[in-house]
Amino acid sequence: MAVANQPTNSVEAEESLSNSNYPANFFTQYQPQNAFDMVERLPGFSFDGGSSARGFGGNAGNVLIDGARPTSKSGGLSGALKRIPAEQVERIDIIRGGVGAGEASGQTVVANIVKRKNVTSGTWAFKTRRAPDGTTKPNIEAAISTHLGEWESMFDIDLGFGPGYRTNLITKRDADDVVTDQTTETMDSLGRFTFSNAQLAREFDQGHLTLNGRLGTDKWTGDFKRLHYDGVVTDPADVSSEWELAIVNRYTVMELGANWAQEFEQWKWRSLGLFQVEERENNSADQDREGGIITNYGDFKRERTKKEFIVRNTFAYNGSNAFKPEYGIELAKNSLETQLDKTENGQLQSLTNANVTVEEIRGELFASFSYAQSDALTLEGGLTAEFSTIEVTGEDPKEQNFSFIKPRLSASYELNPSVRLSLTAEHVVGQLNFDDFAASTSSEDDRDVSGNSALVPDQSSDLTAVFDWSFSEKGSLKLEAFHYWQDDVYEEIEFASSTEEERVYGLGNAGKARVWGVKADLNLPIDAVLKNGLVELSYDYQDSKFYDEIIANHRPVSDYVPNNLRIKFRQDITEQQWAWGGEFYRRFTNKDYLVDQVSTFKGNDRLRIFAETTYFDGLKIQLEMHQANVGKFTRIRNFYEGTRNGEYTGYEVSQRRREPEYKLSVWGTF
Repeated sequence: MAVANQPTNSVEAEESLSNSNYPANFFTQYQPQNAFDMVERLPGFSFDGGSSARGFGGNAGNVLIDGARPTSKSGGLSGALKRIPAEQVERIDIIRGGVGAGEASGQTVVANIVKRKNVTSGTWAFKTRRAPDGTTKPNIEAAISTHLGEWESMFDIDLGFGPGYRTNLITKRDADDVVTDQTTETMDSLGRFTFSNAQLAREFDQGHLTLNGRLGTDKWTGDFKRLHYDGVVTDPADVSSEWELAIVNRYTVMELGANWAQEFEQWKWRSLGLFQVEERENNSADQDREGGIITNYGDFKRERTKKEFIVRNTFAYNGSNAFKPEYGIELAKNSLETQLDKTENGQLQSLTNANVTVEEIRGELFASFSYAQSDALTLEGGLTAEFSTIEVTGEDPKEQNFSFIKPRLSASYELNPSVRLSLTAEHVVGQLNFDDFAASTSSEDDRDVSGNSALVPDQSSDLTAVFDWSFSEKGSLKLEAFHYWQDDVYEEIEFASSTEEERVYGLGNAGKARVWGVKADLNLPIDAVLKNGLVELSYDYQDSKFYDEIIANHRPVSDYVPNNLRIKFRQDITEQQWAWGGEFYRRFTNKDYLVDQVSTFKGNDRLRIFAETTYFDGLKIQLEMHQANVGKFTRIRNFYEGTRNGEYTGYEVSQRRREPEYKLSVWGTF
């Protein structure tokens, strides 16, 4: 978010028409532990971590490190910032109205972390979480930045546990609204994770070489237990049957990357190579019991191996001319191998596209530019040609070749140092999720979904207008209006192989849709009420229109939240070295339109509160309470005979509760 008038503080931010500079001691009162903490305290700046889509070019966020994007990918932009100790940050520059055609093109406001050189520093953190059932587990983090000979190095590790617990009451009713079954459910979960990162950088042969690596593993276990009753629960001891489900999910990632950057007069060449492999394993076992006797049991196992190799070269102008072009090429090879087995009572079940291998070769040729027509007007744009071949092998083999042209044009105009307008038009091509080529199953819902080897990327022509106003030292308002015209949208469809006896569902390209809405971000200082207090409000409204062939009528697209409101409050009482605040999440509703049902998910108003202190020299201590007012989530599944245009047969209501969870964190530096 653009910021022109910065807060009066113990350290003033240096300003110009196009940027603002925040020295490291501007953030001292907040005692940040890393660069991410500092970015979060930038007045009026909204962090954008980018995406995790395949490839490298389309995943840029709005934060640079020494003028460049991080070379790592799997840990995300926030992870890269958390690996930089606060002592390593010299200043943060806010750049508005376009930063050039290269590293973060498309972002109208960018934060650039400028690091100190030849400084050794580190951070550590000890955190403990307490779930509602009383389970308490620790989490340890540590990061160090130092020099090893001529190499500037950074290392970090994050290991620990994430406990969870919830209760649920499931009620089934028929078409006449009569209760046919009630079920009580408990879910006890535990995550175990270890992730480590390393980065080495040095000047080498007239250029700058950066090497990075990431290795991590995560194991999540969930134990579900349901007690079934015939009709309404009256006597908790009157159980008609029991159902238990044990889930074990494992995830492992390894990433290696190298980046070379060299300047030639007023041009900069950057060459990047990245290799990543992920392995995921999902296992579950469930059983039904009546009177202590097992009446039904099942097992599910899915193994997925994903590999990605990227080579990217860019050649960008970084001189002082108003017109700054960039040219580049990116080549990528991606693959996903999926193997799935499902058995019921010892019998192997037949699922469409259970064992699938997907391979993709993709290339992009692109040219982009940034043109400062005047101090007030900046134009940005570009043209990308994308070519790819996707081959699916398995039960339903298929090979598809794609080519797309993706233009983009943006104009940003500064009415005065406090107000900026921007307008962007672009054609966006989505990425296929390779998981959708293979079958999947939900043991909780007892529902199988087929894979679809005929999927094609969705496309969208987008128009976005943004109004950005800094109306006081810390106050700012950002309004964004958008309209998307979408083609080949993803919805669940019924496949041609479906029969009355065995219906086959899966994700498919279902036609055209329109999506429109507004987003608002308001930073409101409340010093007149509470000194050094700040309220941050984010509100999203969106609507959509899609023609549904099943019901022969229009409806909204699936998985869109029409209204979303979040309010954050924080007061820093610097004299006493403590702060307090919270986050409020307004209730929401989200709908999914499946072939044979409509699933509606609702959440109540939720509250997170915290208090923290920096009274103890060198330490920062924070106590948080999540779901402070008890999180209540309701899922309603409306069922139909065959498809949604068939006879209505009833519905199921799941009332899930998450009691307050507590987290104590202690940070320190060394």
